[in-house]
Amino acid sequence: MPLLHKSLIALALAGILALPLLRLDADASAPAAEAPPAMVSVAPAVRTDFAPRHWAPGSIISRRDARVASELEGRVQQVAEVGQHVRAGQALAVLDDTALRLRERESEAELARIQAQLDLAVRQEQRYAQLAAQQNIARSQYEQLRAERDMLAQDQARARAQLAQIRHQRTQMVVRAPFDGIVAERHTQQGEYLVTGASVARLVDTAAPEVRVRAPVELARHLGQGTAVRVRSADGERDYPVSALVPVGDEASRQLELRIVLDNLQAPVGTAVDVGLPSAEARSVVAVPRDAVILRREGDFVLRVDPAGKAERLAVKTGAAVDDLVEVSGDVRAGDRLIVRGGERVEPGQAVSVQPLAVALAAR
Repeated sequence: MPLLHKSLIALALAGILALPLLRLDADASAPAAEAPPAMVSVAPAVRTDFAPRHWAPGSIISRRDARVASELEGRVQQVAEVGQHVRAGQALAVLDDTALRLRERESEAELARIQAQLDLAVRQEQRYAQLAAQQNIARSQYEQLRAERDMLAQDQARARAQLAQIRHQRTQMVVRAPFDGIVAERHTQQGEYLVTGASVARLVDTAAPEVRVRAPVELARHLGQGTAVRVRSADGERDYPVSALVPVGDEASRQLELRIVLDNLQAPVGTAVDVGLPSAEARSVVAVPRDAVILRREGDFVLRVDPAGKAERLAVKTGAAVDDLVEVSGDVRAGDRLIVRGGERVEPGQAVSVQPLAVALAAR
């Protein structure tokens, strides 16, 4: 009897110890709970013509930037202020023209003297013509008087030319702006003596901007007047045509110069910009948004949403990048829906819920 009692107690204890194992076996055999769909945003892969760009630094300059000089010498009486807006023909500097005014008066007096002599010679020539016709004087006297009259006429023409030259020089004593612009620098001061050819001021037309950029000579075959290039500034990016190309490379830098006329770009002269120049012929590629490519040490990949609404990992190799698109090679096809938001926590085979991009950004 005691032996039977001990056996019953052992069986009871064994049953109690076996209950946890039975529960574990039951849990293991039950199906695992499926993860909830992940909220993602998608964008399609596209087939497009890709033209890789070479980015080069450039600067905004003015098409009209001049150091305006004086044609004559003289003491400066007035000069424009730095930063002053001037119109074409407006005075940049005024020189003292006292000496020219005196020469002008002298030239006017000389012209009047010659005019009086010429008038007298004309009257005498008329009288001598009548006497010569009546044979009252020798023909040689009449011809001598006509020659003197002709010389006085030439003296009169020379005096008039000298007077016109002096008057022109007086107008040049006012150094005028050749175009509308802003006085960027002043190279002389009031009271200084300005010599012929000396610069008065630097005038810049800020309404005529263009980009000056230097590019490697090997890109010349992809460039020409009218070629579209991308200009990147603080205001964003925009395409402009090349307005001028100087196909002469520098021997030291092996670079040539391009000019790009800008419009509707509010940036001061001297602003630094980046210019994207075509570096190869356009080719048809499959491209995906930058945000679709997930970079990992073991390799780059994208997540594609299959027709069943589940994520599928595709290994890719990236190539050139243009704007927000990246060239890829692999099993990606044009039209594939690729995850661009929310893919960091998505596992292959996981169901996804496609949301508009704005909703996905708000959820983050």
